[in-house]
Amino acid sequence: MKGLLQFRVLRSETDVRERARVATAEAQYPRNFPNASLHPGREAARPHPTWQDLYGAALVEFDPAKLPERVEAACQAIHQHRVQRGHTLTAEERKGLDDALRVLFTLMQRAA
Repeated sequence: MKGLLQFRVLRSETDVRERARVATAEAQYPRNFPNASLHPGREAARPHPTWQDLYGAALVEFDPAKLPERVEAACQAIHQHRVQRGHTLTAEERKGLDDALRVLFTLMQRAA
């Protein structure tokens, strides 16, 4: 019984830390995404987020209802980046894009 109690205490501490992470992510990434800037104060420098910005936003999304929207935006941005760069992508860049898509796919599978 003591082990179960310790597990519940550890679980509640983990929940508190998780709630803090969610609050931080929600403050950093506004809910009216994708119309809002991912980096407040940097709107003039970069009017459109990069695929890396959108990928990062998908990785830190804690709201299961918003996750598909974030993943879709990241996937579209990765595809658009590939089309724009065309044959000028290096093998390393292609591998990075493939890895990012694999992570996004896995994220959606685990969320389902």
